[in-house]
Amino acid sequence: MNVLVTGSAGFIGAYVRDALHRDGHTMIPFDGDQDVRDLIGVARAIRDDNVEAVINLAGVLGTSETFGDGERRAADVNIVGAVTIFDAAALAGIPVVQIGTGHKGQPNPYAITKGAAEDLALARAQWKGERITVVRAYHAYGAGQKAFPPHGHSRVRKIIPSFICRALTGMPVELNGDGTQLIDLVHVADVADVLVAAIGGPYGIVTEAGTGKATSVYAAATKVIERCGSRSQIELLPGRDGEPEGATVVAADPACAAHPWPWRLTETIEAYRGHLTGQGIAA
Repeated sequence: MNVLVTGSAGFIGAYVRDALHRDGHTMIPFDGDQDVRDLIGVARAIRDDNVEAVINLAGVLGTSETFGDGERRAADVNIVGAVTIFDAAALAGIPVVQIGTGHKGQPNPYAITKGAAEDLALARAQWKGERITVVRAYHAYGAGQKAFPPHGHSRVRKIIPSFICRALTGMPVELNGDGTQLIDLVHVADVADVLVAAIGGPYGIVTEAGTGKATSVYAAATKVIERCGSRSQIELLPGRDGEPEGATVVAADPACAAHPWPWRLTETIEAYRGHLTGQGIAA
């Protein structure tokens, strides 16, 4: 199949490309100057490339970072963009896999807007018979994830790469809040496998791409420091807006046989170690 992947240039997109290729599919990238809010542009890409399915990974990320000026953009891309994808796919009669977030229900613009897109996807599948399904991805980690994503959001920190890079360079490993927040760390390759498998349905459901195993942020930081062979200390920072203290973000019913998170931690650390050393930063 030819599969249009929006947000294809991102971290998860690279692994989705590999998963599609492994299963004999071709990824049609939709990124860069292409806009998921442009119905004509999306419809033209589907038509011109004989697209047979869409995986929508596009989105505005961040929790506290999406308050203020980011609220409008998050609503625009995460909700309007998703609806545009649904409309274009419906016109072409092809299925859509909409990526969701394990943070659904948290009081921040990212979780709210991504949650709204999930709900709209399920409503359209139920009431309009459209072939749309949702994959709710939890805390994906793996080689290639940026500690500080682009687009000027320097305050957006991804947990595992931030922990690893700081531990490898001897810097304090910083945690927002008291570290008791429970998270579900799942390797990005497992998330990609679930996204690709979801193309064939069933539709109108939520598939949870997570391990179902709870790990505290503090425990994750401790494990990273240990596996890195680092002497870094853990430093607690104030909690962030939109992230409740003691929040639990763990898959309740994991639908994929994802590996427990420590299983690929060492290989992830070594990938970052090689990158840091290659950039001339002593590990």
